[in-house]
Amino acid sequence: MKHNENHRACHVVPMTLCAALSSAACVVEKIDAIIAEHGVTYWPSSSGDDSGHLDTSTSTGTGTGTSTTANSETNGHSGTVDTTADMGTHGTSDGSSSTGVMGPFCGDGVVQGDETCDDGNATPDDGCQECAKDSIVFISSEVYKGYALGGLYGADQRCRSLAAKAKLQRPETFRAWLSTPSMAAADRLLHSRGRYTLVNGLVVAQNWDALTSGALQNPIVVDENSQTKEGYVWTGTLVDGQPAVGSEFCGEWKETMGFLIFGGEGRSLAVDSTWSFFGQGGCDDNHSLYCVEQ
Repeated sequence: MKHNENHRACHVVPMTLCAALSSAACVVEKIDAIIAEHGVTYWPSSSGDDSGHLDTSTSTGTGTGTSTTANSETNGHSGTVDTTADMGTHGTSDGSSSTGVMGPFCGDGVVQGDETCDDGNATPDDGCQECAKDSIVFISSEVYKGYALGGLYGADQRCRSLAAKAKLQRPETFRAWLSTPSMAAADRLLHSRGRYTLVNGLVVAQNWDALTSGALQNPIVVDENSQTKEGYVWTGTLVDGQPAVGSEFCGEWKETMGFLIFGGEGRSLAVDSTWSFFGQGGCDDNHSLYCVEQ
């Protein structure tokens, strides 16, 4: 058979017959015919399989993820399968922002953590300052002998009882401004960032630091019933909240032989450091207490 006849035969002889003839020229001509007809490409298998692979993909990908293209035939149509994972608009699989979520903070309008209020604004004198409520401080309407307070616990209970009778909010939180040699008022009371105010709304101090600075804005001369009251107050405490070293404490405010001992006292009319400690009085004297909301 002449060459032109071999060429013509490759177009009309089936592949089985072409293989049977073992004609290398025939196989090449057949592949050329497929390429010309379908516009596909051919590459040899990496495993050395001479059968090869056909790539029918005509698209390109620009996504941020990894794309895998495979041959498929769906409903009789050959095409490609795109297995690119949906990575979101930011190129992350969970769609979350790389900057994270802002945590809680004072001013977000939500009371949380050690906040006692959060009104979402910085308006002064509205009862919420630096996410801390105003704390009420009053001078007790009742007076007590220094040796008959029942210790620190008894003094606290007296403050709470008076606050409850006056229908103040959160009466169970009140504590006495009172120290013993081993327990300072500063260690017993909350150091509030908020203001300390009288029952009638007058400001005593802007915060704990101001309360213990020795310069009050107004004297503590209003009792739990919003009535004016003046006099001496059992404290045993220096203005910074520490025990009044060198003074006595009426046997830790529970000594039955109180007429023989003394206790530290303050002056309610004072706005300097003597509001907390002025001197000592006999423990059989009758004085008030300072009661502070926590």
